Amino acid sequence: MFADLINLSKIRRALLYAFCFGVALWLQFSVFSRAGLPSPGTGGTVKPFFIPVVVVALGLWEGGVWGGVYGLLAGLYCDMNLAGSTVLFLILLAAVGFFSGVLADFLINRRFVAYLLLSAAALLLTALSQTVGPLLFRGAPVEALLPVALYQTLWSLPFSVPAYFAVRAIAHSDLEPD
Repeated sequence: MFADLINLSKIRRALLYAFCFGVALWLQFSVFSRAGLPSPGTGGTVKPFFIPVVVVALGLWEGGVWGGVYGLLAGLYCDMNLAGSTVLFLILLAAVGFFSGVLADFLINRRFVAYLLLSAAALLLTALSQTVGPLLFRGAPVEALLPVALYQTLWSLPFSVPAYFAVRAIAHSDLEPD
């Protein structure tokens, strides 16, 4: 009787999304945390931060509620693994996932160009949000923070291509049992 109430297709799709997020989080914090490009003018390196593009893709294909839920989980994991971050990514990624889903439901289409523009906006918002702490509490100059935020956005944007196609494939997969 209860087996009729369980939608196995949705459970399998949720597990595939969780696996996709697990791979993205592993790549972000194990592989690409060591890969950086030199940041001109600052002497440091800029590392990619591409978790927002996965959250945008999921919000785009599954709607605002699921985008917000996965953004909340990804933000919690990011806040736990990044030094100096308390609740920034928890709030930011949940909002990014929710609003990308709402925009896809009511305003934009789910095509690649719209997704790419939405991802670029989410990456830029994320990079600018990361500059608020150093700007307000450490007195870092704006002219040093803005190029780093722009480089991080540009360095992270290519990761939106595999994220889009992976999430789209999961969203379009026919997982009904035979």
